[in-house]
Amino acid sequence: MKHAIFVLLVTATALFPHPLHAQQPLSKTVSFRVARQPVDTVLFIISRQCHASFSYTGTPFRRDSIVTLTITNKTVKQTLDLLFEGRVQYIESGDNVILQKAEALRERIYIVSGYVRDKENGQLIANASVYEHASLISTFTNQDGYFHLRLKDKGRQPSAQLMVSKEFYMDTALYVMPGFDREVSITISPAKAVLLREFVISDQVEKTWLGKRLLTEGLKRQTQNISRFLANKPFQSSIVPSVGSHGRMAGQVVNKISLNILGGYAAGLNGVEVAGGFNIDKKDVQYVQIAGLFNIVGGNMKGVQTAGALNTVLRSATGVQIAGLSNSVNDTLRGIQATGGLNRVKKDATGAQVSGLANITGESFSGIQSTGGLNIVQGNISGIQIAGLSNSGKGHLRGLQITGGLNNAGRDLRGCQIAGIFSAAGGSMQGAQLSGAINRNNGETRGLQVSALYNYSGKLRGAQFALINVADSSSGFSFGLINIVRKNGYQRLMLSSDDIMRYNITLKTGRKQFYTLITAGMNDSLYQFGFGIGREFTLNNRWAVTTDVIQQTIVSRSFEQLSTVYRFQPLLHFRLLPWVGVHAGPAFSYADFKRTGGGLGKGYLTVFSSESERGWFGWQAGLSFSTARQAIRSSTRAEN
Repeated sequence: MKHAIFVLLVTATALFPHPLHAQQPLSKTVSFRVARQPVDTVLFIISRQCHASFSYTGTPFRRDSIVTLTITNKTVKQTLDLLFEGRVQYIESGDNVILQKAEALRERIYIVSGYVRDKENGQLIANASVYEHASLISTFTNQDGYFHLRLKDKGRQPSAQLMVSKEFYMDTALYVMPGFDREVSITISPAKAVLLREFVISDQVEKTWLGKRLLTEGLKRQTQNISRFLANKPFQSSIVPSVGSHGRMAGQVVNKISLNILGGYAAGLNGVEVAGGFNIDKKDVQYVQIAGLFNIVGGNMKGVQTAGALNTVLRSATGVQIAGLSNSVNDTLRGIQATGGLNRVKKDATGAQVSGLANITGESFSGIQSTGGLNIVQGNISGIQIAGLSNSGKGHLRGLQITGGLNNAGRDLRGCQIAGIFSAAGGSMQGAQLSGAINRNNGETRGLQVSALYNYSGKLRGAQFALINVADSSSGFSFGLINIVRKNGYQRLMLSSDDIMRYNITLKTGRKQFYTLITAGMNDSLYQFGFGIGREFTLNNRWAVTTDVIQQTIVSRSFEQLSTVYRFQPLLHFRLLPWVGVHAGPAFSYADFKRTGGGLGKGYLTVFSSESERGWFGWQAGLSFSTARQAIRSSTRAEN
């Protein structure tokens, strides 16, 4: 009987003439109040007010159910949601609304809207994040604190969890029944001052130059509001950071597989991420990240990063970075960086850096650095640096530096420096410095310095080979044209005459235990130029003996080489004054004639003689002069 009445009422309503409305039935508004009335009666009231008819098949609801309901300016859809509590699905067909069980469809759309207010002062809050916890569908409140969230009900959950987050406010959760539209009012409480630290956001990708220009204000605002919520999802895809499968919530999701056509934005990665343009991840990334242009990681990176241009990690990296232009790590590196441009690590690095232009490490480095340009380490180095232009370390070096230009170790060197131009160490050195021009070691040298022009050592306990060698003090050997030892050195200027040349001048430099000498002389028709080594044996404060071995080249006045003379001469020295002495002694000479023996050695005690060679005993005598410092030392010894 009740069913017949309902059908008649609905049919009669359909027969009444009424104007044609463009508005769909479910969107029209109704207002009424019923107390303990059957569902059929409520549907009749709704049909009269919205000028629509209802039909249904089967039993989507119990027609004899008693309803008490008050409706004020709500849409027909909102009214039916309240009437059937989401158990009925509505389909519009012209002015007819078909009712059927909600279980008959797998998914339905519903809307949750409302206002967000400050719990303490009641003010409406703009730019608050409102999102559904499971689906990650999100929106922001407008300037009036209003939000409108369009959700999907798949019939899997008994309730939907809405989260409201705002920077400097406590996160607030609200549970709603899914499947039908609702209007809600939500209040959120300001965070207590002692809790503000929990809301400090460590993500820095939004502050990078690229992040500022590629991330929308909505994505940045979401990061500010939702600082502690992260979700894990198996897959995400996007065209650009703001257009993708996770929408505005992309920055809160850690993905296993991420495919980005132009660029992607995510909370992190635990798998594989590929982009035609760029990948931006706020927090940690591990395993594989590939981009056509650049990758930016706000947390730690473990795995492999490859990019056509730039890789940037704002914390530590463990693994491999490969980029066309630049690799950058703001904390420590344990792994490999390879680029055609610049590699940079702000703190310690262990592994390898290979670049076309420069490798820079802010603290210590252990491993291999190789570049066509510059290697720069602000701390200690343990390993190998190879550069086309320069290697530099401000701390200790334990290893090898090789460059075509300049090497520098700011403190101690334990190893080897090889440079085309210049090598330097600021502390002590145990090993070798080899350069094409200059070696310098400010501390103690236990090892070898070899250069074409100049060596300097603070305290020499090894050996120096260069045109000019200088040391503050020495207990080693300096072998060069001029050797200067400032504190305990040996410097002598000698004017002499001998059996070969009437006039000779000789400079001896080094240490008395081992010195080198250069000599030149002339007579009426010949010149001589020579180089030799020697040693002084001190007898007492006034008497000493030197033993010199010299090679002399004899040339004519036209500088045509005539012969080479090898000469050994022991000399007895007597100090007249602290800085002046006399010397004399025998000499044994061997001459290898290039053209003719001439008069060399004739008239003296000849040992052997032929057209091409001659050996004889001769002599030398003259004056010697010491430097002022040596004179003071000699005077002091004499007084003592």
